Amino acid sequence: MDLAKTRCGLLGVLTGFAIIGLSAVPSLAQEPPRQGPAVWDYLAGLPKDRRLEVMAREAKREGRFTIYGALGIDRANIFIRIFNERYPDVKVEFVRLTEPEVTDKVLLEHRTGRVNHDLAASTVTWMNLLAEALAPYETTSWDEFDQRFKLGSKKEGWTAVVYDLLATTIAWRADRVKKEEAPKTLSDLANPKWKGRTGVTTHLENMMNGLIQVLGEQKAMELVRRLAALDNRLYRSHAALSQGLAAGEFDVAWDLASHRPVGLIQKGAPVDFVFQDPLFGLGATFSVVKGARSPYAAALFMDYVTQAGPLEKLDKVEGGRFFGHLKGNFTNRLADYPRLTLYTPISADRFKELNRLAEELFVRR
Repeated sequence: MDLAKTRCGLLGVLTGFAIIGLSAVPSLAQEPPRQGPAVWDYLAGLPKDRRLEVMAREAKREGRFTIYGALGIDRANIFIRIFNERYPDVKVEFVRLTEPEVTDKVLLEHRTGRVNHDLAASTVTWMNLLAEALAPYETTSWDEFDQRFKLGSKKEGWTAVVYDLLATTIAWRADRVKKEEAPKTLSDLANPKWKGRTGVTTHLENMMNGLIQVLGEQKAMELVRRLAALDNRLYRSHAALSQGLAAGEFDVAWDLASHRPVGLIQKGAPVDFVFQDPLFGLGATFSVVKGARSPYAAALFMDYVTQAGPLEKLDKVEGGRFFGHLKGNFTNRLADYPRLTLYTPISADRFKELNRLAEELFVRR
């Protein structure tokens, strides 16, 4: 036997296997794509631990990314701080917008091909409109989420993760309303004795749509009309409604996002609350956009801040929220609220119809 030829033959076989092995691992066989659909196919083909490693490396190379977000700057800074504690070399630029502005700006940039942002922070309500501009990135913890907290899929060509859920509450001035007398349900609240003593936001489309889902059109609209007859003091945001309650401008707030009364109580305001019945929840979402200039940095942010650990940190900083990560340990457990109904995306035509009804019944009465 010619040992030299045998060694050469074995070397050739091993080299061939090595080449095949390398070609089967995208991260080793090729330079990562920089932009476009190839990025999402590339990341989807990586094992989860390897994917995080690649995203961290490429995000550091990109250096920064931009979020268009419909959330307060104070809340955005909490996410940015949590992210930068782990990835200090990636700068996050946050542009504060209203929900309609986020939708308009994201879609305009997408349709003109002049995308100046990388990640959109919105709510479930707007997903039917935003979907065309969103990338199909499924996070490494995608399968660990309650199904209701995931929208779209790689197969559908877009995704969004509900990073937290703001539940509806009825809150009252504890120095004016005794706890045993306070309304605990919307039906209780619709009693004429509360007329002139209540406050709510002008953003009632989700609530009305949710009531119709739970009660049916006829019963829901009967209840809505009774609530409108209370001559509610109206506010443009949950922050303003919360401030009005704290200032004593009215006695009872309803359809108030759950983190607001929790925050007031922490600050020493004479406020108490219950989760509203029927109980609804508005999901706040993160999505990478298709034309992202820094796709790896945006995907890394979306991936990291929706993992159990970072969400547990968020829960400790701001109470009153619900989270869909099934492996996390949170203050409010989904299992304890089986009747919680999550708001769903609303079509443009349906939203206009509900908006018209809200204007007619509450704003212009």
